Amino acid sequence: MFPLVSLSTKSETRTFSGWLSAIFTGVILVVVSSAQAAERVEFGINPIKLGVSVKEVETYGKEKRAGKELDSFLKLMQEDDRTYIHQLLTVRSEFTALQISQLLNSAMGEKILTYLGDLVPLISRDAAGEIHKANGAKAIRTGLVLAAGDPDGLSLVNFLRKYPNSTIHLDVEKGFEITNKIEKLGKETKSMVSGVKELSTALAQAEPKIDLKKLADLTVAGKYRVKLQTEVLKDSKRNRRFVADFYLPQGVPEAAPVVVLSHGLSSDRQHFAVVARHLASYGFVAVTIEHPGSNLAKLQNLLKGLTTEVFDVSEFIDRPKDVSYVLDDLAQRFPGLVNAQQAGVIGHSFGGYTALALAGATIDFDYLTKGCSQGVDSANVSLLLQCEALKLPRQPYNFRDDRIKFALAINPVNSTIFGPKGIAKIKIPVAVVAASDDTVASAIPEQVKPFSWMTAPQRYLFVVEGVGHTTNVRSFTKIFVPDFDFFTPVKGADPLKKYSHTFILALLQTHLNNQMAYRPYLQTEYVNAISADPNKLTMLRSLTPQQFKNILR
Repeated sequence: MFPLVSLSTKSETRTFSGWLSAIFTGVILVVVSSAQAAERVEFGINPIKLGVSVKEVETYGKEKRAGKELDSFLKLMQEDDRTYIHQLLTVRSEFTALQISQLLNSAMGEKILTYLGDLVPLISRDAAGEIHKANGAKAIRTGLVLAAGDPDGLSLVNFLRKYPNSTIHLDVEKGFEITNKIEKLGKETKSMVSGVKELSTALAQAEPKIDLKKLADLTVAGKYRVKLQTEVLKDSKRNRRFVADFYLPQGVPEAAPVVVLSHGLSSDRQHFAVVARHLASYGFVAVTIEHPGSNLAKLQNLLKGLTTEVFDVSEFIDRPKDVSYVLDDLAQRFPGLVNAQQAGVIGHSFGGYTALALAGATIDFDYLTKGCSQGVDSANVSLLLQCEALKLPRQPYNFRDDRIKFALAINPVNSTIFGPKGIAKIKIPVAVVAASDDTVASAIPEQVKPFSWMTAPQRYLFVVEGVGHTTNVRSFTKIFVPDFDFFTPVKGADPLKKYSHTFILALLQTHLNNQMAYRPYLQTEYVNAISADPNKLTMLRSLTPQQFKNILR
């Protein structure tokens, strides 16, 4: 998922510093004339108006030394907030003016600019002395582009220098509204994690006891040698070409089941390379596909000025069709060697949408229209992606592929595009992974709540603590520090590697191969046994809408 905005929820007690940090973070991470530079940053409008000079902000960024005005604000903050502000002031982006312009001119970039323009409005006074407030998107755009084109590069301080008005006004009321929403989500997330643990403990009482010592370590590679074969697939019906990597187990005695893995927005097929190879070593034909209208190359072309959008809206249709085409191709390419009728699908973020669509979830345009009516949601950035689906022709879409017998969605973006009615149509075994620190596809609205809508008899919710949404480090410059990836190969006994290798394999062996020996790995007792700091893991097998409401209280 392309993280255009990332808002901090580090402290539950942030007030002024929280929304100020959020605004500054958003301005920088959007990445999205006049020779006059901003001289002051002001909070509020007459008669109550506070402010600080840009010169003091610049000095604090360089020397961490505050002048009289700035010091009066810093005293209101906690120490970690002051450190956070200083870090924001010293971060420099490597994006060029062209790249900034391209991102800001995209549909998603325009939405974020308008959102920020409400936070940083333009204030004017007419002849009668009446104050008028207008959206400041154009001024923000100018400041960002000019700063990026300056030899000093795009930083918060340089943005303030290049802002085309002498005063930058920050809307205090709007800022507190956003901060309260983010802090509310942070508190609810803590309550959710605690509540899921309580439910998991209670449900574990009904499970049979298992002998943990008899369970093998599934992080160890399987017995089959793996061959990698890269192919360019051509779907003539859709006039679409895309690349796929086939991870083929060698010497499997019978037709092998298939697992297709779908990457997120602005990522590529390498995202799942480690997992695909691990699965192939256990006898699965694993295929990582690259969706050309929403991959890393698409983002790179946008930054070069070769395209105008972060992704093609048609990807909502083409992504699930890519997976179905892969299954068609495998059946023809490897007759008798591959069992394409017994397939699983795994997806991350936008790939999570893809997996759930193939599992039977359908787009609910009425629910999507209502959910997108409020514009950008600071507590759920993934709506920037989902709401683009409103540009599709409004007609029934059904991407269910009967060959798919199991679906795994990691940090999926799905809540508003599918809604309760669309999600409830999933009837096959399904698993959802939620990350407690995900600021792109927040766990509560995007994974936990939709899980409570699911009615499939066999379903799993995995909640991982201390993990955020993933970003592809190759997609972004040094300003974007990627979160831990649920599937990133790690050294030593890092719990994330153990989780991904163990539970993906156990889920697929159970629901594609009907291997009863793997069921103990999917019991609460085993999950609790391998759950480890700093990324504690909890699993639920069911969650009703009423239970969901209760855990948020």
